[in-house]
Amino acid sequence: MTGFVSLKKPIVAALLCLLVASFNTHAQTSAADIIAKARERARNIEEFKGVLNDPDQNVRLAAFEVMVTNGDPLMRELALDTGFASTDQVLRALAFKYAVLGLEQIILTLEKADSAPKNVQERTDAYLEKYGQKLVINIDTGEVDLNTGYFSYGNKTGNISGTVMTFTYGNYIGDLRLQDDNSLAGHVSFANGNSQFKATAPIR
Repeated sequence: MTGFVSLKKPIVAALLCLLVASFNTHAQTSAADIIAKARERARNIEEFKGVLNDPDQNVRLAAFEVMVTNGDPLMRELALDTGFASTDQVLRALAFKYAVLGLEQIILTLEKADSAPKNVQERTDAYLEKYGQKLVINIDTGEVDLNTGYFSYGNKTGNISGTVMTFTYGNYIGDLRLQDDNSLAGHVSFANGNSQFKATAPIR
């Protein structure tokens, strides 16, 4: 019995050594694969960055649409970031449309519109005191139209045209524009004109 135990120990030790060696080899191979894939990924990113800044606008726009629709989250974010930062207003408007229509909601911050008549300002103050400053614009991402810029939520509808977002959501009518800091700013009012607001919202 003792001899069996003494024989068993070297066998177990040898097996453990083999397992450790196999693990180390696999780990090294995996690490090498990861590094190689990361370098390839970095090269692809640099190539796409270059295409997004191509002198030919048609090339820039085509590259943007490929990157933003190919299902790769990193490529989408890279395309949007580049689009928003671009001096090409067509590309910037395209980035704005894809960014907004990819959101499930936009949270507007409302303030009283100082330019409104006094009685409207008073009703606006009363509304803000009762309901607060936040207005949520929900978007059904399954119902958006990237060609026309249309979006909706039930029977509430809106549209993106260039760098302008308009909507009619129940009693709320909105007209907001993309700002230099890539936020939204504009006006929201009740359909009956009882209240008028200045409205702002982040979209990135």
